[in-house]
Amino acid sequence: MPEIVGVVTSVEDDSYNGKDFKKVTLGTGQVLNVKQGRDGVLKAKWGLLQEGTGIRFIMTDFTKPDGVKIPFVSDIETVEGALPAPVEPNKGYPEVKPAPQAVGMIAKEIGDMIRAKYLVTIFGDEAARELIKWYRSQTLGITGIPFDGAKLPQYVPKKED
Repeated sequence: MPEIVGVVTSVEDDSYNGKDFKKVTLGTGQVLNVKQGRDGVLKAKWGLLQEGTGIRFIMTDFTKPDGVKIPFVSDIETVEGALPAPVEPNKGYPEVKPAPQAVGMIAKEIGDMIRAKYLVTIFGDEAARELIKWYRSQTLGITGIPFDGAKLPQYVPKKED
C-alpha cells in the first residue's frame, strides 16, 4: 500500500454531508483529509494528529463504478526518525506568475540596486536577503550554470548596501 510520511503542521476540523473529518496539512504543504474510517477506526486515532508529530498515512484507492480510483487515508500511525524536511511557507507574498519581460526588468532593477548599495535602504535587511536569494537563483537559472546555492557566500546586508 502506498504511504505518505510527513510532519503535521496544522489540523483543522471540517465536515462534509454531516460527517466530521480532520484536514491535515503536512510540512511539505500537502493536505490530507482523515475521515472517520470504517466503524470509527480512524476517528479513534485522531488524537495522534498533533502539530509537530511525524505521521505515516497509509493510503488505499477507492474504485468508483466507472473505474476511476480515488486515494484516501485508510490508516495512520506515528513515526520517529528521518522525516521529510518542511517546505518554507509563503511569507505572505502573493503567488504571481509575472510576464517574462517583467521578471527581466525586476532582475535588472534589483541588480542595479545591489550595485548602487540601495537595496537595504529601500527594502530593509530581511527583504534584501530574500531579494538577493531570488536574484542569484534567477541569474544562475537563466545562465544554466549548475551551481549549488548552499556554496554561495552568505549575504549579510550592511547599512551602506
